[in-house]
Amino acid sequence: MSYQTHRLLLTLLAVGCLPAAFSQPSATFVDPAASTTAKPPAALDQMDIVDKILGMVGPSEHTQLTEKDRFQIYLLSVGGPVPLLGEAAGAGISQWKNAPPEWGQGWRAYGERYGSNLAYNGVRQTITYGASIALHEDTRYFASGKHGVWNRTGYALLSTFTARRPNGQQSFSFSSVGGVIGASGIASIWGPRSWQGFNNISENAGISFGATAALNVVREFLPDLLHRPRPENPDGH
Repeated sequence: MSYQTHRLLLTLLAVGCLPAAFSQPSATFVDPAASTTAKPPAALDQMDIVDKILGMVGPSEHTQLTEKDRFQIYLLSVGGPVPLLGEAAGAGISQWKNAPPEWGQGWRAYGERYGSNLAYNGVRQTITYGASIALHEDTRYFASGKHGVWNRTGYALLSTFTARRPNGQQSFSFSSVGGVIGASGIASIWGPRSWQGFNNISENAGISFGATAALNVVREFLPDLLHRPRPENPDGH
């Protein structure tokens, strides 16, 4: 299916499309209530933009998600730089692989692939957004605050299927999982015959989960690459 490559590209682009962040002064994930030194507005704005684009939250930050913030994150997940660039690159790879073969080659075929990729992501994010409101789930990525590569990686992979509740507890994310499964099923309706059937739907959902897990690993370690140390999580070890 055409999704096999472009979902993984989203993970790479999550880092590649944010080169400006690397040129900014170092910043730290801190609890505003615990900070005694105010940071320059520009640094705060830059940190806020990077984190919102990737749906990231530091371990010591306040966990409450306002509906305004939730909607902004939703808009970025549908029409932000990561999905727009990622789906464009994915459509190019699918064009090169001639997948699906029913669409052939040429600019029109590329447009169909790109449009289908954007539609899939839009449906997935919309389902997740609506369900997260109804179920009071916070689907942002919360940094672990743990020590060790394996502990942090394991936490990032598990976070693919979890969300935060209003009380701060982490539990199974019905909205995120439902978004992937729902979008995979709906995409098989508008796609060609080679996309249809239970096996293809399951394959697409599995690829999406795998790509999201890889993106979560990027989210966990990206602050290290940006020289933005995280404070310790009291529960981390």
